[in-house]
Amino acid sequence: MGDGEKSLPSLEATILVKGAAEAEARVAADTLEGSCLKHFQVVRLLGRGGMGAVYYGNDTSLERPVAIKILAPELAHDPEVVARFEREARAQARLRHPNVAQIYFIGEDRGVHFFVMEHLEGPGLDSLLARPEPLPWAQALEYTIAAARGLRAASAQGFVHRDVKPSNLMLDREAGIKILDFGLVKSMHGDSQLTRDGAIIGSPLYMSPEQGRGGTVDLRSDIYSLGCALYHMLCGRPPFTGPSPVGVITMHVTDKAAPVRVVNPNVPEVLARIAERMMAKEPADRFANYDDLLAALEGARADRRELSGFRTRGIALAIDAVLLSVVGYFVGLWVLAAAFAYFVLFHRLLGQTPGKWLLGIRVENAAEGRISWKAALIRFLVFAWGPLAWTILAVVVYSLHREQHVSFRLASLTLSQLALPAVYVALATVILVAYLAGFLLVAFHPRRLALHDILARTEVRFKARPPAEQVVEAVKATTLTRRPR
Repeated sequence: MGDGEKSLPSLEATILVKGAAEAEARVAADTLEGSCLKHFQVVRLLGRGGMGAVYYGNDTSLERPVAIKILAPELAHDPEVVARFEREARAQARLRHPNVAQIYFIGEDRGVHFFVMEHLEGPGLDSLLARPEPLPWAQALEYTIAAARGLRAASAQGFVHRDVKPSNLMLDREAGIKILDFGLVKSMHGDSQLTRDGAIIGSPLYMSPEQGRGGTVDLRSDIYSLGCALYHMLCGRPPFTGPSPVGVITMHVTDKAAPVRVVNPNVPEVLARIAERMMAKEPADRFANYDDLLAALEGARADRRELSGFRTRGIALAIDAVLLSVVGYFVGLWVLAAAFAYFVLFHRLLGQTPGKWLLGIRVENAAEGRISWKAALIRFLVFAWGPLAWTILAVVVYSLHREQHVSFRLASLTLSQLALPAVYVALATVILVAYLAGFLLVAFHPRRLALHDILARTEVRFKARPPAEQVVEAVKATTLTRRPR
């Protein structure tokens, strides 16, 4: 279910209306599943949009999953629509950016026009917004930053998306957000025959006032639509809803949305101001460009948490080791049980051991929340496997050779006598190297994860505060000053 389906499905759907007449897009049933287009196998339907359908497919030449977007058959006879469809592919193919879905191929087969892009697991942002509860503001902020970076790349190439909405923002583990569907993209370099003023193009729930009036649009129109998506994430509802698309479009033009902090008091004032400035009715009152917008958004990360590196984690572990050594002096072998309780309880209940607390780092799950008992237990077992393996090896060696008296002269040792000790030393060395490799992975992993982080699905983060002057500038940047009329 998409976010617009809470009122009417048509509110979130992309519409294309020329002049005063509304053209309803019709997508006919098809039998493409199981067929091939060029060297792409069509597997199953993923969804439908304003211009056609998207299928999950397989690139048989490179053996990789892909998404195949197909122009609706009844639209394929319109040269203007075909040109727009191909233009979407060309526009998106030119945008090589982590926050824009990549286009692989464009073609036509047996009268079917299609293009192929990378397949993203998703889900779409609209699926998160299907519930009435708002997203955590920090999460909404990161999604908005990622989308703004992708739109900045499009703007640098001279393009305005014109249909920014949650269903076109796909969640991605590495990039955060990838922007989809440049089907309504407008080139600032021309192509006026495909994008004419006087056409109402976009999605009613997130449409800028100038789009609603059929006027000229630029990058500030996309900033408005992204602001509406941010408002939806922060408040759990779009800025405007109504019984009909025309009514919602009118609200974007004439009405003012309820203040963010009135709807959700938990949102920081700086972020609320940013969202409201993005949704200013007049383009001149919004952020002038994406650099200004991103500076304000990133400045709102006043209490953002960043991944901790190898050095800090190593020092914290050393502090914990000293504390446990003191305990071990008094309790002997019971120190193993003490270590188990120490790491599992501190990580589960507080998110940090005393060593981590002193250095300001914390163990969290992927959503920056407290880890579960299961994660704390897995994390400790993987963390402690090296010492446990050495202990087991020592017990085995002692059990096998406790009745033997060892006395030798180096000059008289034979290779057969050295073989067994060499095996023991080799095993101990392998354990040491493998154990240290699990820790050293932090220095090379893109998300600074050790082996125990990967298996327990945890992260070690610290609270990063930007310089005070950056916060001040962010607040100033979000203070909307009205221009004299």
